[in-house]
Amino acid sequence: MRNNYNKKKITFISKFKLIKYLLIFLTLILASFYFYDYILEKKIHREIIQEFSKKNNFVLASYEANELIRVDQSEVSKIINKYFGKSIFLIPLRNLSNQIRELNWVKDVNLSNNFKSKIFVEILEYEPLGLFFFNDKIYYFSKEGKVIDQFKENDENFIIFSGKNTLKHAVNLLDVIESLQSPQLNNIREAHFINDRRWNLKFSNDLLLSLSEKNIESSLNSFIKLLNQLDEGEILLIKSIDLRNDDKAIINFKKND
Repeated sequence: MRNNYNKKKITFISKFKLIKYLLIFLTLILASFYFYDYILEKKIHREIIQEFSKKNNFVLASYEANELIRVDQSEVSKIINKYFGKSIFLIPLRNLSNQIRELNWVKDVNLSNNFKSKIFVEILEYEPLGLFFFNDKIYYFSKEGKVIDQFKENDENFIIFSGKNTLKHAVNLLDVIESLQSPQLNNIREAHFINDRRWNLKFSNDLLLSLSEKNIESSLNSFIKLLNQLDEGEILLIKSIDLRNDDKAIINFKKND
């Protein structure tokens, strides 16, 4: 019994020491981060570190980034190139990350170095969900409802959204459109959020569709069924379809000139 008690006591003491050493280790790590910033801010021993780094080739000479689609690579280079020739130990990676994060299309960034002469840059880009018309200009926006960058004319086929609080509701509309997977919805060009409560959709053939406030999916399904009963020539004669009333559809035809 006595031996078992002693073994348990020794085990407990060993665990206690292990926890104690872990706490000390974590404290040292936190302290190192603190003093690292302190060294950078107060310029303590910076000259010594820089000189040592030059002699031993521990200065920034290059960087490597993942493939970028939207982010301007030259803007990333401008930010990083300012640190070329600087000791790899004195480069403020957090500050550098924040600078890159300010660039258009950058959602997040992760920097690391090889503790020699290279920085590795991993940038996560925003993905455009649609276009937002505001103050006579058109902008890309993301699924988070964040305005990313001003639109530049190209071949991209995005719906242009407009109206008060449209970005708060755009994701829901696009999710419904995608879930229906109907070719009849492939030619939507504009989506205007009316009075902060419902949608008007405009198609590439200038057809205007007014959706129900309560049930977007039901309105779109009714629209799809209606168009499936018509041929292309008949569809081209339609000016607008009003589906605000769930019980009926009001169809207006184009006037003959």
